[in-house]
Amino acid sequence: MNYENLLQTLSELDEKDIDPRLVVENLDILEKAHSKLHGLLISARMKNLMQDFGQRDTDIYVVGYPRSGSTLMQMILYQMTTNGSLEFDHIYDVSPWCRYSAFVNQPMESVGKRRIIKTHDPYEMFGTIKNGKFIFIVRDCLDVVSSVYQQTLDYVDRQVAFEPLSDRNMKRWFDYNLEWLENKDQREILFLHYEDLLERKVEMIKSISQFLEVEVNDEMLNRVLQTTSFDFMKKHESKFGEQPDNRKVYNNFIRKGKLGEGKEMFNKGQLRAYSEFSKEYKIENTLLERYFKE
Repeated sequence: MNYENLLQTLSELDEKDIDPRLVVENLDILEKAHSKLHGLLISARMKNLMQDFGQRDTDIYVVGYPRSGSTLMQMILYQMTTNGSLEFDHIYDVSPWCRYSAFVNQPMESVGKRRIIKTHDPYEMFGTIKNGKFIFIVRDCLDVVSSVYQQTLDYVDRQVAFEPLSDRNMKRWFDYNLEWLENKDQREILFLHYEDLLERKVEMIKSISQFLEVEVNDEMLNRVLQTTSFDFMKKHESKFGEQPDNRKVYNNFIRKGKLGEGKEMFNKGQLRAYSEFSKEYKIENTLLERYFKE
């Protein structure tokens, strides 16, 4: 198949020339085609944006499966690498999420000498990135999935069912994390647990400062701790979550951030499947093993 000719044909397609009955009869195919084309469009935009954005040795990539603490890490890094001003409308104005920029088709904006780039994308998406450092955050799958479910309810689909969503995301969690943990291209990556960011934040900030070679004095440390606390970020939630839209919930992006609550949402069959996944994926001696110890 000549994909270039196919895309050219689609771009020149005139809706008036199509029999509407044919479209309705093939609605399922049209839905799938739309999804595929939209995914290709976003990926192409993203690669183009990343190319325009360029690479620097001082760049910092914040990586993790969705709902694993990337927004918290963005704020920690922003406070560590700038004067900490909150004179921005949204965190993406000072620390871009590359896929979101592609989705809204806008340039990636950043401030400061240390550019902070957020991503939830797979390892292979960054095959051309040879500069900069990565901070990767791992979070307990059960807490991740329960948070993804709540976010989907609030922002995407109020009718979403928990069980199929959780089944999909459990497998994706293993695939995503293990690919990054393998780090086949030997990128400079600091791997952290989300749970440690909450329970041992000072120690984690010091580890981050050493990894990035950023000096953190007492004054800066206190500012980082204050501005990345749950209460502070919840108070300024509009700077971190999605923007107002009367069809969605906008006061639930910064949630509780508590540990271990996700397990309560899973039935016994799902928990058994989760345990079997851990054996199938051979998580021994990886950061994921922590979540399967009694």
